[in-house]
Amino acid sequence: MQATRQQIIEFLKEKGQATVEELAAAVNLTPMAVRHHLNVLQAENLILSSTIRRQSGPGRPSQVYQLTQAADELFPVDYYGLTDYLLAELTHQLGQDGLRQIFSNIAQRLASEAPPPRENQTFEERLDEVIAFLSAKGFVVDWENRENNYMIHAYSCPYRQVAKNHAEVCLLDKQIISSMLATTPARVACLTTDDDHCTYCISRPIELIFDSR
Repeated sequence: MQATRQQIIEFLKEKGQATVEELAAAVNLTPMAVRHHLNVLQAENLILSSTIRRQSGPGRPSQVYQLTQAADELFPVDYYGLTDYLLAELTHQLGQDGLRQIFSNIAQRLASEAPPPRENQTFEERLDEVIAFLSAKGFVVDWENRENNYMIHAYSCPYRQVAKNHAEVCLLDKQIISSMLATTPARVACLTTDDDHCTYCISRPIELIFDSR
């Protein structure tokens, strides 16, 4: 980001809101020059303005500027780092079996959000629903029919960074697939072990029609 606009963003983050005159003093520019930068930031949906009345004395109301929620994305975050510390502490407190149980419970809750199988739905139609559900959760995923097996490929995983240090995270997608297809998939490739994608192998079922009862 251009240096002056970065200064304006940081000043508004610190102060909460400011007038053009206050911003001009903070960045050592004229109010006219500051307005140019404010117009650019507003066009990028990073700041918004509102009108406030002066608390004392006559005069026109003042325009004040503040950051939008979108501007928060400009500041550093460390969700992965915090999650890593949290999972490490849970492992210390509960052990690996306890952590696996937590992720198993989370996977069950996620799977409960998936649509139930429809009456006389084919296995491949159900596979399409698995792909749609995982895609909505942030995975880049597809499936293929390979000889007597179905292969589900996940090319991107929203939890990949966390899973590098905590393999228990991989229970999430595996258990969602297992729950939705009523079968146990075998993981034959994994992003966390430097494969290009995660792949789950599912033996082609004899019965290809789901009974919704």
